[in-house]
This record gives sequence, structure tokens and C-alpha cells, in this order.
Amino acid sequence: MNVRWLPKDFIARSSLDLLGGYEQLVGHPVRPPIPVEDIIERYLGLSLTFEDIETRLGMEDVLGATFVRSKTICINEKLLEDKSEGRMMFTCAHEAGHWVLHRHFIEQAQRSSQGTEAIVCRTRNSRLPIEWQADFFASCLIMPEEEVRKAFSLVWDRKELVLDNVRSCLGGTAVCVDPCVQNWHFIADAVREAGGFINVSKEAMIIRLRELGLVLNKTGAHMGWRKSA
Repeated sequence: MNVRWLPKDFIARSSLDLLGGYEQLVGHPVRPPIPVEDIIERYLGLSLTFEDIETRLGMEDVLGATFVRSKTICINEKLLEDKSEGRMMFTCAHEAGHWVLHRHFIEQAQRSSQGTEAIVCRTRNSRLPIEWQADFFASCLIMPEEEVRKAFSLVWDRKELVLDNVRSCLGGTAVCVDPCVQNWHFIADAVREAGGFINVSKEAMIIRLRELGLVLNKTGAHMGWRKSA
């Protein structure tokens, strides 16, 4: 599906508007861990289900789908089996992003009888603009900038963390002494713990830290990860 270009600040504001609306609903400020499932069901008024979405749609590598007409978000039940709360919660937030940012494209297609009612998210399509927009929305929703910056400042007394080395020059894993690309998961985990981001994966956190310019990788080396990290 082709979507119009959306600036990052617009997407970030949209996520904050959603969080702000939910805070008004519950009557108190919301801090991490962000209750994404409750936001989807109580504030957006959508049904959230976990099922064998690949069999239902007859497609492979489907993480989730947003059905506009039936106001339903379906998440691949395999994410529950993998016991990866971070990945599952990010997928839920990703689908919420589709609802907020993109449902009108589906509604327009339905009015002209030129489309399906679902936005289907497949791994192979992750680089498409519509998927990048939903990913960024999810990142902003479950890791609000103010909360991430606050958590970062609790761990490191500096404006930013510059990674000049791929591996530790000290031969160990003391992040605060010798931050490096190899220690990305320690960096991410320290911020997660300081900020209470217990439903956020290390992978998502390190990406967010780089998006916000809090971690600068000067080495050019890829900050990769294993599935189990």
C-alpha cells in the first residue's frame, strides 16, 4: 500500500497524542512500562486477538494485521509461544500505529471498492514506507522521548554516549568504563532497567537510543544481535 510521506515529528506527536488521550481516560500520568494492550482495547476501542494469522490469511511471515472494518488487531500467536514480550508488545504498538496513521487509506479504498479491509504486516515488507512509519510510531509510543532521556541521564552523566571501538579495549564488559559496539546489549539493558521499560526489547531500545542521538556509533560496524538477546 502506498502512503504519503510523514515527517518524524508528526509521527512522534501522534504517538504522544494517543498516550495523552489514554492518560485522560485513566485519570493519571502513564509511565513505562506503557500498557499498549490496554491502550488498544480501552482507548482505541479495538479488539486485540492472538491467533494463527498466517493460516487465516494464507500467507507466510505475517507478524500482525489491522482489520479496519471490524476494528480488530490480530497478532501472530507465535509471538506468545516465543515468550518474547518485547517483540510482542512492539508488534502491538506497531499495529496501533497503523490504526492511527493509516486506517483512512483503507477506508478510502473501501469507499471506492478498490481494496482490502486489512493492513497486513509481513517481515519481508519491513522496509516499505508504511511499515517504517508504524515502526517509528511504535518506538515513540512504548519509549517516549522524555522518559528515555530521563533514564539515560540516570545511567550516564553525559550528553551522549560515543562508541569509538567495536570491542572493549579493557578486555571486559564494563560498559560505563569502556562503552563499545560489542557491548550494545549492556547499554540498552542499563537504560531499560533505569527507566522501567520492562516490556521493551534490548534491540528496540538500542535503536531508540540511536534515533534520539543518545548513542553515537562512530565505528561504522553493524550493531547486530542474536534472536535470544
